[in-house]
Amino acid sequence: MTKRKISQFFTYLLLFLVTAYYLIPILVLVSTSLKPEGQVLSRTWEWIPREFTLENYKYVLQNFPFLKWTLNSLLVTSGTVLLTLMISLPAGYAFARLKMRGKNILFSLVMLTIMIPFFAYTPQLYLLITKMGLKNTYLGLIIPMSTSGVSIFLFKQFIEQLPPDLDEAAVLDGCSNWGVFLRIIMPLMKPAIVTSVIFTAVKSWNSLMWPLIASSDNAVKTLPVGLSVNIFQVETGLANQPPYGVVMAAALLSIIFPVLLFIFLQRYFVQGIATTGLK
Repeated sequence: MTKRKISQFFTYLLLFLVTAYYLIPILVLVSTSLKPEGQVLSRTWEWIPREFTLENYKYVLQNFPFLKWTLNSLLVTSGTVLLTLMISLPAGYAFARLKMRGKNILFSLVMLTIMIPFFAYTPQLYLLITKMGLKNTYLGLIIPMSTSGVSIFLFKQFIEQLPPDLDEAAVLDGCSNWGVFLRIIMPLMKPAIVTSVIFTAVKSWNSLMWPLIASSDNAVKTLPVGLSVNIFQVETGLANQPPYGVVMAAALLSIIFPVLLFIFLQRYFVQGIATTGLK
């Protein structure tokens, strides 16, 4: 075998191992969710159930307000994504194109926010949201999760790849800074915007700690909170452990949205990752 073939063999072997590492837990999830409880607890593991059942999914959908939790998560996620874009897009453009005193210091402060863990200021944030009367509201869930130094960084780096001649030509035609941003820059930023949308949407959809703290009312509980408290029983531990098939079915239903989002937007996502951050 030539060196090239040996290199290809180990490359494919590594790809196979990495794929199996991430795929096997998903297969276990699907397989367990389709098994009756007696088959789940059998001593011999079976990848393909001897008897397929959808009772676990029916149990989740009929005994819990799963659709309400999902709707709440969709509202909170959509609002978080929109507010993040409304803040991060102009900020990224300003850091990339505008000349202003102290810009580098401000950008460094924005980058520092990435290094501060969310739970470090959660108590103060909770007191602030409560004082403002936003506890148990969609707005109280959306605003704290809409701060994204990562999105500002992505947009800044992407805009810096665009030729400055485009801005200069637009200015000569009479465009203001907002005109340049809206008419010239924004239409070219689809890959970076999609990348930010995926990152923000998945982060908001999977967020548990802040919605668990700020949404004690069932009317605004998001999907992770509803699942963790009512199905996964994180508060009771092993004292009231639900059937494993039900837990797996609920977990599988909860990841449908982020998986579909990535599948439909993966082409732009890969393009955004490949072009953002290079200068």
